[in-house]
Amino acid sequence: MDIFKAQCPYCGTGCGLEIIVKDDKIKIRGDKEHIATKGSVCIKAVHLPKVFDRGRLDRVLYRESKEEEFKEIDWNLAYKILKNKLNSLSPEETYFYVSGQLFTEDSYVINKFVKGFLGTNNIDSNSRLCVATAATAYKLAFGSDGVPGCYDDIDDADTFIFIGSNAAWAHPGIFRRILKRRKEVKIVVIDPNYTETAKHSDKWIEIKAGTDTAFLNGVLHILYKNNWIDWDFIKNYTEGFEELIKEIEKYDPKTVAKICEIDEEDIYYVAELFAKSRKLITFWTMGVNQSTNGTMKALAIINLHLATGRLNDKGCPFSLTGQCNAMGGREVGYLCNGLPGFRDVRNEEDREFMEEFWGIERGKIKEKPGYSITEAIDKILEGEIKFLWIVCTNPAVSMPNLNKFLKALKKEDLFVVVQDSYFTDTCKYANLILPAAQWGEKEGVMTGGDRTVTYCSKFRAPPKNAKPDWKIFTELAQRMGGEELFPYKNSREIFEEFKRCTKGRLCDISEFSYENLPKRWGEKHLYKDLKFPSGKARFHITKYEEPDDEGFDYILTTGRLKKQWHTMTKTGKVEELLRGEDIPYVLMNEDDAKELGVNEGDKVLIVSKRGEIKRVVKLGKIKRKHLFTPFGYNREFCDTPTNLVTKDKVDPLSKEPELKLTGVKIVKID
Repeated sequence: MDIFKAQCPYCGTGCGLEIIVKDDKIKIRGDKEHIATKGSVCIKAVHLPKVFDRGRLDRVLYRESKEEEFKEIDWNLAYKILKNKLNSLSPEETYFYVSGQLFTEDSYVINKFVKGFLGTNNIDSNSRLCVATAATAYKLAFGSDGVPGCYDDIDDADTFIFIGSNAAWAHPGIFRRILKRRKEVKIVVIDPNYTETAKHSDKWIEIKAGTDTAFLNGVLHILYKNNWIDWDFIKNYTEGFEELIKEIEKYDPKTVAKICEIDEEDIYYVAELFAKSRKLITFWTMGVNQSTNGTMKALAIINLHLATGRLNDKGCPFSLTGQCNAMGGREVGYLCNGLPGFRDVRNEEDREFMEEFWGIERGKIKEKPGYSITEAIDKILEGEIKFLWIVCTNPAVSMPNLNKFLKALKKEDLFVVVQDSYFTDTCKYANLILPAAQWGEKEGVMTGGDRTVTYCSKFRAPPKNAKPDWKIFTELAQRMGGEELFPYKNSREIFEEFKRCTKGRLCDISEFSYENLPKRWGEKHLYKDLKFPSGKARFHITKYEEPDDEGFDYILTTGRLKKQWHTMTKTGKVEELLRGEDIPYVLMNEDDAKELGVNEGDKVLIVSKRGEIKRVVKLGKIKRKHLFTPFGYNREFCDTPTNLVTKDKVDPLSKEPELKLTGVKIVKID
């Protein structure tokens, strides 16, 4: 019997796992010695062994035209095709869309290939749809990305506020840790949907979708009026409070209650918790981030913590990460403005450091950020981008305003490369499909949601033609003249290079090695001395904008299923995880259903300005005029994915799309 260790490849919690291999059989359990998660494991991880060989890609497939059938080719021809395509185009005509599920080594090599070798910043990640807003808010408030606390803070906090987060489903390991202390703590859930998390709460605040900024500003208004403010903290460690308070004057409880469609008492309740709790943690995720007002919402959360001095031993504004290694990708800088070590292409010093570090000519890294993924789709449709390489993600299901994206994918003058371990919906639009080794079939590191870096062992062989993602880009670069820039023979060499460029940075892992992991970068409290990269923490004026329901009567919100993950690429192949999860549904308020003459089990059409989807009605506890449907159904389970109706309008600061608020109408299907 052999025991290997790794981080779970699903949600951003980053649970440490033990993989037991005996007689070619694999079992998975939680790693009780893991410093961050201490044995936590959920049902999705337990069933991981069942997905290794189902629906896998094991051949390189190619077609010149999307109208043709795929034919199998070898890797040498694939590299030749890629080399010719890239050499025939300018760097700005190419685009790379990667994933928070890649190992850090994979993301580092791809980012280096794009920004340091090709010389374009046209790369983005599906983290743009996930934590771009949280990262933007952290940078604005503290001067750098990075969660200020860690999971150990759960063990001595007495108050937990969940806003835009159904952690009981989406981050079960974290929520179970809180529930172990249920008799000692208070839990508040702010959400239009009575989620599984809300069922365990002391108070559910049934807020109108999209009005979070107004609510949070209203809480600060009460704190200020009652002098429940930590003035010493504000004076010594922050700036910008006086300017903020001028804006906050507008958000009196009566006005906010009307905007949010809640009771004034709800605002006072949360204000009193901020004023009087011993230690308060605010957890937020996609319900905050995926919004055109998202950065304002996240900053409004941080404002509350700064106004009451709730950092370190008094609390934490804690963004929950969506994907297993989105934090590692942020360290690598794989969004269109990023560089390794929390650097930014817009900063001349950062560009020059990386150019010298990589040994490339000055000016190779461009100053202007590349296009975010939603901007890139427009450029594809306009004919400016002619090459799209998609790695380890399934945007043919997950992208907002999906009809628009599919139109772009279908363009004959767009050459599409899909690199994945499974045949996904996106593969159907590819010219070239590259089979990749997945978790368990390669080694590398991932960083969980509280900054803990975990080494992930290789414990099985990949399909015969599948290669690690870093190796695919390395071998292509070597064929394109980048032998010196990409000399890697294994992932360890990549990790050793990457960690050196983090030395002295906030995310410093320069002393880490595969052998001494798991290990958290930074202290337990990232700003334990209340010294911030920006000097002082910064309050920001957070302006509420009325959510755009586009004139429809109903607001559609989205989220995860309990036992499925993202677009069901892996979890959808496990019978035990599909039980009760395989019928695409929409949750509706009972009174709304009566008005429409709709019963549980009826089929309805949900229509927006962009498209329509079919769903089976489920009645439950959700705010009136609100609907909820999971976003992750792929076309194997649903011929109308949820994002056919969602919009691609984005937050002006984070460029994260509005996926949590779509104006729709309901039509009963006879």
